[in-house]
Amino acid sequence: MFKTIFRLILLILMVGFITISPRTRFIVGVSLKQISSFFLWTVKYEDREKWIMDKPSWIPTQVLTPLNK
Repeated sequence: MFKTIFRLILLILMVGFITISPRTRFIVGVSLKQISSFFLWTVKYEDREKWIMDKPSWIPTQVLTPLNK
């Protein structure tokens, strides 16, 4: 029982560290970018634009605004 509680607390701390640490978020972002570029590389050239344009709605889109107007 003590081992299970200890593992649960350790897991919660690790997940918290991953979500808070900027370096970890950067590394995860780079990894996901590499994986997505690999998947895009495997798609046929004719279907590539359709594959990019029809991305799922659960992937958030980021709109950037300029700092100085």
